[in-house]
Amino acid sequence: MNSNERDTSSSSSNTLMMGAVALVILLSVGAWVYLAGEPEAPQVTADPIEPVIEPAVEVPAEPLPTEPVVEPEPEPEPVVEPEPVVEPEPQPEPEPEIVLPSLGESDDFAKGELNKLADGMQLGQFLVSDSLVRRFVSLVDNLAEGNVLRTQGPFKKLTEEFKAVDVNGQLYLDPDGFHRFDAYTSFLYRLDEQALRDSYLLMEPLFEQAYAELGYSDGFRDRMMDAINLMLAAPEMDTALALESHSVNYTFQDEQLEEMSDAEKLMLRMGPDNAGKLKSTLRRFKAAMND
Repeated sequence: MNSNERDTSSSSSNTLMMGAVALVILLSVGAWVYLAGEPEAPQVTADPIEPVIEPAVEVPAEPLPTEPVVEPEPEPEPVVEPEPVVEPEPQPEPEPEIVLPSLGESDDFAKGELNKLADGMQLGQFLVSDSLVRRFVSLVDNLAEGNVLRTQGPFKKLTEEFKAVDVNGQLYLDPDGFHRFDAYTSFLYRLDEQALRDSYLLMEPLFEQAYAELGYSDGFRDRMMDAINLMLAAPEMDTALALESHSVNYTFQDEQLEEMSDAEKLMLRMGPDNAGKLKSTLRRFKAAMND
């Protein structure tokens, strides 16, 4: 291209550029005139919203091992203790009612009670075999008056006679004669006072009936206590007792002793050991009756 052509092209290009610039200026002025007539709308600016970035979840190449789920052990069922079986307390069997026989038919019953009291001791050598209740009541009644019933009582008569010993012309109560009473007092001494009381209370209606037959209106128990008290009051003497002989009978040389009742003198004739055994039985029985 020659210089003229370059000038012509340059002149044309400049003309076009100038025209474009003019057009832009006109458009800008026109737009400003148009927009100037309208109120400017408030612009609302909003805070920019930060993008929510989801955390990247790394997916393991292999699944993680899962822990085994441990099932909770079931709670043990409460142990129900069986209710204790309460055994009913055994009720004591009522003792069979004892029916007393009539007074006239009471010998076997009385012997049975005596055998229980004896606890194996033999009674045949001591007691008569008939009318035991009546004989016992008569013995007690006489003892309460200080008398000794020698033939009508419940005990058999002593087989050995009363003994006296001569010492230098003076008669004394023979101590060997005390042994005549050994079997009787030993038997009575071994009796259990509680069992003796129970047997007496069981048979008391029979004793009262026999006592009433003698013509008394008071109670036999009081009469028996009078006899016991008299026997307990008898003196116990552990000395030689001088005697006087009157034909076949003997009396105490000491007037005070001789004036005692037959029951009290009986206690002297059986000796201090046997008297002590008899008094022990009487005291224990009396105490049991007062319980």
